[in-house]
Formats: sequence, C-alpha cells, structure tokens
Amino acid sequence: MSELEKFKDLTLEEMGEAAEKVSKKGAKTLKATSPTGDGRRHYKDGWSVTSQGSFTKPSFVVHNKKKPGLTHLLENGHALRQGGRARAIPHIKPVEEQCIKEYEEELTRRIEKL
Repeated sequence: MSELEKFKDLTLEEMGEAAEKVSKKGAKTLKATSPTGDGRRHYKDGWSVTSQGSFTKPSFVVHNKKKPGLTHLLENGHALRQGGRARAIPHIKPVEEQCIKEYEEELTRRIEKL
C-alpha cells in the first residue's frame, strides 16, 4: 500500500510540473501570436499564468492581466457601435488545443519514466 501511495504522490507531482511547463509555454505562445493594432498595444504583453490548484489537484490558468475583457471580443468578434460586426480573430483556441495535446504527451512521457 505504501508503494501505491508513493506512486500517487510522484504522479501528482509530475502532473503539476507538466501543467506548469505547458501553461507557461502557452502564455509565451499567446504573447507571440496575439493581435496588435488600435488600442491593443498592451494586450499582447498581458498574458500570464496563475496557479489556482493544490498539490492534489494542480491547476494553472493562462489569462490576460492587462486587458482581460478584450480576450472574448477579439476571439469571437463583437457588434460595432455604428452597426455591423467586428471580425473574430481566433488566437486563443488554437493555443488551447495545442496546450491540451502537449500536456497529454508530456504527462504520458513523464509517467512512463516512473
């Protein structure tokens, strides 16, 4: 039973390290690929990672600290004041999908080493 507990602790530690590594890489990718232009000069630099989990449930959130309300508007488009719609600039969803894939691969690689 003690070996199972040790394996569980090692696995949780590996999960946390993999999640942190992938989320930091995702934030770095978003900084590089975020749109720039009118009123968005601080948007690109605002991406960061925050840890919100615990040891038993590691969780990292990639978010924009400087312009948090702009993420939804840019990703999905929005209605314009003079009528019509602003086009969507999907830049978060591709990075999210990439991070999910990388997390699964990283975790599999790390657990196979145990």
